[in-house]
Amino acid sequence: MRVLIALILVLSHIVPSEKELIIKEKVITVQGQTSLGSFKCDYLNQGFKDTLFVNSAKSQKPIVFDIPVQEFGCGNFLLNKDFRKTIKADEYPHAKVRVNNLKLKGKDYTCDVIVNIVGKRLEYKSLDLTNGGNQLKGNIILNFDELDLSPPKKLGGLIKVEEQLALEIKLGF
Repeated sequence: MRVLIALILVLSHIVPSEKELIIKEKVITVQGQTSLGSFKCDYLNQGFKDTLFVNSAKSQKPIVFDIPVQEFGCGNFLLNKDFRKTIKADEYPHAKVRVNNLKLKGKDYTCDVIVNIVGKRLEYKSLDLTNGGNQLKGNIILNFDELDLSPPKKLGGLIKVEEQLALEIKLGF
């Protein structure tokens, strides 16, 4: 009997328990480098409540960011215009980021992410999310060629954008 109780106690600590996170803020940041320096474009959505279930086998309801590309802010109207032109905002006015399958990994988490942008679907399994206390943060490196895009150039190629972009996803709770 004692062995059975000990086994139950041990297994209860090994099998992750289900819980839920109430997400109140979603932030997507795109960062890149140019030959003159760096740029950063943000999309922020707050003032709502969405639930992500952690370690859940029964509920895999994802959180979906439906991002109007026109709402990305890059700091000034010229950068906004260039960014929107680069990611073909007229042809693809919305981008989507889907987050689900959230799992606890120590004090941090992993999740599956699907990014739909410029007509391309990119999947990332078990993306690491760091737990900052009231925010989960994950990073994805994108290449222009993955998206069938060319890095923009200005002034006859004098100003160039590097091939890689850093996509950061933040979920505030």
